[in-house]
Amino acid sequence: MASNTDDVRSAVSKDISALQQEVARLQKMISAQGAEAYYEVRDRAGKAYEDMAPRAKTAVAQIKAEGVAAADAAREHPAATTTALALAGALGFLAGYLLSGAQAAPQRQQWWR
Repeated sequence: MASNTDDVRSAVSKDISALQQEVARLQKMISAQGAEAYYEVRDRAGKAYEDMAPRAKTAVAQIKAEGVAAADAAREHPAATTTALALAGALGFLAGYLLSGAQAAPQRQQWWR
């Protein structure tokens, strides 16, 4: 009986050892695939940045130029600028007033008032 128990322990020990080796092999494989995926994503992000950087610089330069042009126009025509800003403010106030009145819940009148 003791021999049988020793045989079972030996077999289980071999199975555990084989499973540990398999787990170690799978961990190495997963690690290699993770590293490969990381480098692939990093390369894609680098390429996207390289493609977008010149466009972004051009867009920023255009926005700066438009801002300078708008500031120059405002300096040259202060009355027109003031009128345009006042008109925009009045239209915004009117729109807000109309929207707030449209969204107000109807009030119920009590019969005793």
